[in-house]
Amino acid sequence: MTNNQLVAQTKRDITIDPSLLTGADIKKYFDPQNLLTEKQIGQALALCKGRNLNPFANEVYIVAYKNRNGGTEFSLIVSKGAFLKRAAQCKDYEGFEAGVVAVDGEGVMHERKGAIVLPGDTLIGGWARVYRKNFKVPVEIFVSREEYDKKQSTWNSMPATMIRKTALVNALREAFPEDLGNMYTEDDGGETFDRIKDVTPQESREDVVARKMAQIEQFNKEQAHTDPEPAQTEEPIQGELLDGELEY
Repeated sequence: MTNNQLVAQTKRDITIDPSLLTGADIKKYFDPQNLLTEKQIGQALALCKGRNLNPFANEVYIVAYKNRNGGTEFSLIVSKGAFLKRAAQCKDYEGFEAGVVAVDGEGVMHERKGAIVLPGDTLIGGWARVYRKNFKVPVEIFVSREEYDKKQSTWNSMPATMIRKTALVNALREAFPEDLGNMYTEDDGGETFDRIKDVTPQESREDVVARKMAQIEQFNKEQAHTDPEPAQTEEPIQGELLDGELEY
């Protein structure tokens, strides 16, 4: 074996292959405020590796945030894109339809495709149908805007897009429970684990998610600019725990 082959074997590109992630990587890139316990780092690592979700590709977000009771909680949030990618890998997947439910000015309810809301419409919910080859009828989901709308941030500016996405994710999860049943988006509250000590961070949960997204984008830009070779990091550490969008 040549020296070049030996060097190539020691290189890890964690931005492409989540199976190469270690607990040290999770700590370094996704817990700069040192909020996560060792158990939670292990849970985050398990979700990424066990379900082949890449945090550097915005497939999953690792978020520690302040809750309403003053404590700090830890969530793993899976993006809509990851749901669609995983569904497309299932041999029985045959596509989907999704849209919004609106009531027009005359009080008639309509299922509109996409995220279109016409003048005079009142947006009341979202719908989705996911098709499987081995199902006689599609999995059909209707969700209420009132139940999911957080009246914050993107829900204020893009309510139709958000409620459509919520309906689609729920339909995908119900259609493929063996692959998607235990994955959760931000609209479900993420996959929230046991609380950790309150260190009184000054950011809301939405602020933390936005900051994490910006950090990942900056990291990817820096890697592309400074390192044409696969990213090199420390050697994998041993003994990590293995147990378990945001794209619009």
